[in-house]
Amino acid sequence: MRKTLRNTAIVGWMAFLMAIAAEGLFFSVFDPNELALAAGREWDALGAYSIGFFCFWGSFAACGLLALRLTRAVPDGRPRRFA
Repeated sequence: MRKTLRNTAIVGWMAFLMAIAAEGLFFSVFDPNELALAAGREWDALGAYSIGFFCFWGSFAACGLLALRLTRAVPDGRPRRFA
């Protein structure tokens, strides 16, 4: 249980750091106001930054948790069979 919790915390922290970097790169290329005009919506820049950050964070966390799940060892040490 502790190992699972530790791995989840590590994935969450790494996803957080990657979301910061991804948001910085994404919004240095795209202006939130222009994105709002293209989408036909009315939102302020802070809302776009927040939504973008949580979307990036969630997607990186999902990828990390999927990688943990796929690389988890079988308890008795046998390799997994994918049939």
